[in-house]
This record gives sequence, C-alpha cells and structure tokens, in this order.
Amino acid sequence: MRIIGHRGARREAPENTLAGFRHLRALGIDHVELDVRLSRDNQLVVLHDTTVNRTTNGKGAVRDMTADELGALNAAANFSGWNDSTPVPLLRDVLAEWNDLESIQLEVKTTAIANLHIIATGLVQLINELDLIDVATVTSMDTQMLAIMHQKAPDVRRGYVAERFTRDPLAMCHLYQCDLLATNYHRASPQLIDAAHDQGLELSVWTVNDLNVARRLYDWGADSIITDVPTLMLEHLPQCASDT
Repeated sequence: MRIIGHRGARREAPENTLAGFRHLRALGIDHVELDVRLSRDNQLVVLHDTTVNRTTNGKGAVRDMTADELGALNAAANFSGWNDSTPVPLLRDVLAEWNDLESIQLEVKTTAIANLHIIATGLVQLINELDLIDVATVTSMDTQMLAIMHQKAPDVRRGYVAERFTRDPLAMCHLYQCDLLATNYHRASPQLIDAAHDQGLELSVWTVNDLNVARRLYDWGADSIITDVPTLMLEHLPQCASDT
C-alpha cells in the first residue's frame, strides 16, 4: 500500500507549495496528490480553493489573477510556525524539479467547461513534454473533465474522485473508462476494494489521517492512501515505507 502525500503534506508543510513538495520528498515519498487550477493568463497553477484567501496573504479569485501575481503571494502565510515565504507555484515548476516522481494524481476541480478544455490541453502537453505518461493520473469529481480527457488523450490515465455519498462510483469509472477510483475513506470497504480490483481499477483512499483507518485499509487491500500526515504513516506503517 503506497503512501501518497495530500497536497504535499498538508498538516506538516504549506499545502500545494514547492516547499511542501520538497518536504514530502525529504521523507522519501515520491507519490503525491495535488490540485490544478487556471490563472487569468491560462497558466496551470497548483492551488485547491477557488480563491487565494485561505492559504495565502492575498485575497481574490484565482481565475482573476495572472500566474505572476499568484507567484508574488506567500502561500505559507497562514501555515502556523512556517517562517519562509513560498509562492503559489506553476504546475510546470512543481513537475520540472521532481526528477524521481513515481506517481502523481492531478486533481482538477469543477469549473466552467471552457476552462476544463484549457486545463486538459495544458495537462496533456505537460505530461507528454515531461514524459509522465507512466506516472500521471488526471483525477476529478467532474465527469465532464474525465470525458474531455478521454477525448483529447485517451492514453493518459484518468481517475474518478468519489465523495462519501457518491452513488455507484464503479459505474462512473466504467462509463468514463477510468484507471483509478479515489474514494473518500468513509466509503471504502472490503467489498468496494475487491470490486474495484475485479474491474481492473487501482483503489486510492482519501484523506486518511488516522492510523487505525490506515491499518484497516492495508488489511483490506487498498492500493494507496492519501494523507496529510505522511510522517506519522511512515513511522507506524513500516510495511508501507518500502513502497515509497
């Protein structure tokens, strides 16, 4: 069972930042999940929310700011105890410095369909340019994004992100020809994991910060857990450490 850093290592370092991803690598983990959004000048940036308010020292919608404006913000401003400034990064910059990346889930949030097309085109370009076809999976709760990716680049892996009360996530994966199901940990069960494997799907569970939950998922055969606390998981799940 792989340990995947959630937005880097969300409780240990500023989320979705170069500093956070470097922290994850320093732990020996080269498996990561991060969030992709679009700047005003149509650059792919790494940030979870629709606005910069929660995670930076700025205010406003991500889509209303250029990549340079986002890069001038401090994305660690609201992370307690972190003194170094770190910007909202371009996705390209995150990928370019991660030479030993083993797997990455690129989650695309729901947005206007025109934006989804731009994001999909940018992702395909980066994946091909940086030779990430074997490590990258484009994931989303938005089935329009999955359909667009299938149309533009059917060879790029896709993953459906299922929330706690999503109806029949396996059917959604089949409909959009996904390779991965990323499910909320409340939804995970031995039956779902076995059924996903029978369908040829990789099963990833988010967001797992409790050791007892992680141990159950390991026993049930989950392929990976997405966690905010990778250090804790490495310390107490030694059977997982060898796969990171």
